[in-house]
Amino acid sequence: MTDKTHYHTLFAYHWDTTRRLLNKAAGLDEAGRNESPGYGHGSIHDLLLHLLTTDHGWRGGLETGQQPPPLRREDYPDLESLRAGFESEQAAWEALLGKFGEAEIEADVNMTSLRGETYPIPRWRILQHLVLHGMQHHAEVAQLLTEQGRSPGNLDFIFYA
Repeated sequence: MTDKTHYHTLFAYHWDTTRRLLNKAAGLDEAGRNESPGYGHGSIHDLLLHLLTTDHGWRGGLETGQQPPPLRREDYPDLESLRAGFESEQAAWEALLGKFGEAEIEADVNMTSLRGETYPIPRWRILQHLVLHGMQHHAEVAQLLTEQGRSPGNLDFIFYA
């Protein structure tokens, strides 16, 4: 499997898992989605927004070399706005990944943070980070959903593939 195929597959898994969690979260009322466990990034809504912000931020960085400001919670007040945000991100990521050949995946990109610091980083590290970052927070959302009787079931990659 080439790196390009590998990352397309991992990102497809990422989007599928996110969609499964959004669908399960839709079975909760607003209070259930916004209930904070008192640790981590907060509620189901907060975790999903954190995932969306991270996906958006790294994509913007890869496209422009400049980290964009974080997304604002007031722009994503409910589950449907988060769902629309993820659908938009998925389409943008699919277009971006489609532009990368093997050499571009391996190559460094210069990133400038919000603090104005510029540093080189291999694209593959960013891509891998997003998949692993998503896995961590998907598991946290799944746990919170399970505690409210809305388990998403088995999220293991092997069952997706």
